[in-house]
Amino acid sequence: MSKIAKVIGPLRQYAPKLAKPKGKISEKILDLAKGKKTPLEDAPALYYASREAILDAPFEKNLPKNWMNYLKNRGVKDKELYDTSTTFFLQELANTGNQPLTKKDFIKEFDEIAPNLKIVALGHPTIKTIINNLHKQVMKVDPKTQDPRVEGLYSYLQNALPNVVGEGNKINQLAFDGIVENVNKYMEKVFGVKSAIEEGLELTANIPFKVKEPLSSLSAAMGRRGIPPTRYKGETQHGGQQTLPGGDNYREFLFRYEPGKLRKGEPVFEHSGHEFGLTLKNRANAFVWARVSDRTDEFGKRLIFVEEIQSDMHQRIQSNIRKAKMEGKVLKREEGYASRGDLPPPEELMANKQQLDLVNLKIENLLATNPRSPALPKLNAEREKIRNIVEEAAEKKGLGGGSVPEGPFQTSQEYMEFVAKYLLRMAKDGKYDGVAFANSKIKNRSLQPGDRSYHGNLGAYGPILNKALSNAAKKTGANLLNTVIKTPEGEIYGNVKVLNIKGNKMAEEIISKGVSAYSEGGVVYA
Repeated sequence: MSKIAKVIGPLRQYAPKLAKPKGKISEKILDLAKGKKTPLEDAPALYYASREAILDAPFEKNLPKNWMNYLKNRGVKDKELYDTSTTFFLQELANTGNQPLTKKDFIKEFDEIAPNLKIVALGHPTIKTIINNLHKQVMKVDPKTQDPRVEGLYSYLQNALPNVVGEGNKINQLAFDGIVENVNKYMEKVFGVKSAIEEGLELTANIPFKVKEPLSSLSAAMGRRGIPPTRYKGETQHGGQQTLPGGDNYREFLFRYEPGKLRKGEPVFEHSGHEFGLTLKNRANAFVWARVSDRTDEFGKRLIFVEEIQSDMHQRIQSNIRKAKMEGKVLKREEGYASRGDLPPPEELMANKQQLDLVNLKIENLLATNPRSPALPKLNAEREKIRNIVEEAAEKKGLGGGSVPEGPFQTSQEYMEFVAKYLLRMAKDGKYDGVAFANSKIKNRSLQPGDRSYHGNLGAYGPILNKALSNAAKKTGANLLNTVIKTPEGEIYGNVKVLNIKGNKMAEEIISKGVSAYSEGGVVYA
């Protein structure tokens, strides 16, 4: 039974389990992460490249500006430095004393300022749904019209499957175990494959698709590709028309962030229209969500199939940008969000603060030397005026004027790539062959060209998704291929993209160790 991998976390604590990084790393650096070691299988799916680069720095301390130059030279993306508040943290240090920052202190501060990314899973125990769907599937086939090797399997399943789900939707475990045993015997006798349900089938195996398909469903029903029910926060909420017919093990995943200490006072995004039946605590600041199912492609590969990737948080800003453009206005993305708590004060605010300090100094000198000076009332009035200006400016610090906080991975391409990389880890842990994604034809199958979402789907599930998947493939070593997904009625909506990892040992190793959350940058392990 697959667990849910932690979304993001430090990688260095898994160093003893990993291949040695390129270049020499001192024991002193590794000492920073000493303590209880976590097994590699519990490593996070993603990591911050900036944090790993800090630990790998060839110096023990440096000035804030030099730290920033070092991180950029190591290939850490500006976007990551921005989303993790690292840019503003180092700028603030440079503006207030510009003292050297040690590696140990930088790591401590980074862990406190960078957002913590979490996943919320919605689903339910899958065996009932899978068995019922499989029963419907096999009953649509006339065994006598099939390959003789298929006929025997389907005739057996048509008679045996109704015995698994009994009254009250209770599972007859004995009946299910009997099916697994008998199908395994059948596969060994007819095809020479032992433990086919538990071990899966090789893609190259000369086995009819009509055999591979039910075997994949039985494998999923055994829990080999499931998530423990205890890890689900609730039932799924948004299947229906947006889901391609067929498939099983439907789940919904929300990715949310907990802001770092510099951004704690910002508004909380609560959602509108997609609450997923969750309490505010469990859905707060969800920056992207995905709906997925299990499907088998025309080659017999068992895949996590992504029905939809969406961001209510960032789509709201994108809609405002489009609206402003139609009105002949220009709205920058950062201006659409609420003000960030980590942004440095604007120059005019700094100038007013300096003026306030100067007035305070004059008042203190007069109080010490000439407390009855006629200049004091004027200076006090000026101080009050400047103080009000400073306080008002401080409240308006930042560019944003909206109520939506600026969560990470703001563009469609960014959050699609993020989701793809995380689901590859889920596919690897669940022993899937890969992750496939709905295309624009699938998304638009029930829409008309004039519908609001039609044009958007052409871009989002076309070139934007393709670019995101290309980046994910480069980062993970997965093979980006085309495949075909059929509905139970045999409908095909063109080729769909799949990130394939089955038989790709390099990709499986990379994914197991964790990959950079952002498209480029980070420590490269041999």
